[in-house]
Amino acid sequence: MKRLYALLSAIMMAAAIALPSHASDFRLSPAAIQDTLILKLKNEARLLVVVKDVKDLKNLKNQNLDSLMLLLEKYADQIEAAGKKGEEVTVTIDKSEANTSEDVKITITQNGPGGTEVVIKEKNRIRITDKVGIDIDRDEENNSTKVKVKVGAGDSLEVKERDEKRYENRHPRKEYDFQIDLGVSNWLNEKALPGSAITDVNLKPLGSRYISLNSKWHYRIGGKESPVRLITGFTADFHNYMFDDNLMIQTTGEKVEFINANSLNLNLAKSKLATTTLNVPLELGLNFKNRKGKTAFKVGGGGFVGYTLSSHSKIKYSREGNNNKDKTKDDFFLNDFQYGLSGFVGIRSLEFFVKYNLNELFEENKGPQVNAIALGLRILKF
Repeated sequence: MKRLYALLSAIMMAAAIALPSHASDFRLSPAAIQDTLILKLKNEARLLVVVKDVKDLKNLKNQNLDSLMLLLEKYADQIEAAGKKGEEVTVTIDKSEANTSEDVKITITQNGPGGTEVVIKEKNRIRITDKVGIDIDRDEENNSTKVKVKVGAGDSLEVKERDEKRYENRHPRKEYDFQIDLGVSNWLNEKALPGSAITDVNLKPLGSRYISLNSKWHYRIGGKESPVRLITGFTADFHNYMFDDNLMIQTTGEKVEFINANSLNLNLAKSKLATTTLNVPLELGLNFKNRKGKTAFKVGGGGFVGYTLSSHSKIKYSREGNNNKDKTKDDFFLNDFQYGLSGFVGIRSLEFFVKYNLNELFEENKGPQVNAIALGLRILKF
């Protein structure tokens, strides 16, 4: 009932705003029947808000307030004119055929000759979904009908209640998240293998691309209001190490070697080492959400362990006017198992990540001593 009283007060306030010179003194007179609200204006005009029955009166709290306020303001001239003539203007709210709290029929009538009621305005609002609604305005005086299709969130109490429900459930016990990471790969702590002809291996910063497909579950730790999350799942990581300075990677029977393609009279358009790994992350994060249940800020970190599924090298070059591609599948003495640290930070839908391998990329004494790192942007989440 408190919400009903608040609605009735809002109706009177709207009428007062619409009629500053004629409605400065509102009085709520005792209703003649239980489903009629009579507002008396200063100039003896009366504004009646009528619902079909007591059930509709109880459902009045779900009425679309914005639509009702706009109607009262829009037809203030008719109310004022009726007041000068001592006539009545009646606003009837009919929800008898409503399927949702957004479905409503509002009819504005005025006393005609001989005490008969004449419909001067009629408005139908039908909410199809929470995003799509139809407004139908019929004007008997001008013999016109207008139909408007509105796309967007509703403006009634139903939307407010939905937002409140989202707020209450913004920290579920378990959430699933599929992510796509896009970034760049690089090598750190590089140290050449003793005896190698090439002691400095450089990667192309933008050409060394990194892609990861992440399937993760987020488990809430703590009470319903806790933003703490334990995150785990599976990730498929794809590193593309693009070599610079016309270098290419090869394997001998005992180790990995880098050679300069100039010695083979080749000018490489592309030279890379690609790896595919399957990882299991374990992270602890904080996810702060707004009232609509959407992320406002998140931060976290942890580690991962993984296994190398496949690897290959690929070079692209031109010879005698022909474009050639050579692809070699090999393990390149890469460590089968890997482990490292990971972290992320995000504001709303923008999120950055970083992954760093603690163990070396190649087996000991089989290749250069390097640690892989990847960083970039989490471009897709659903």
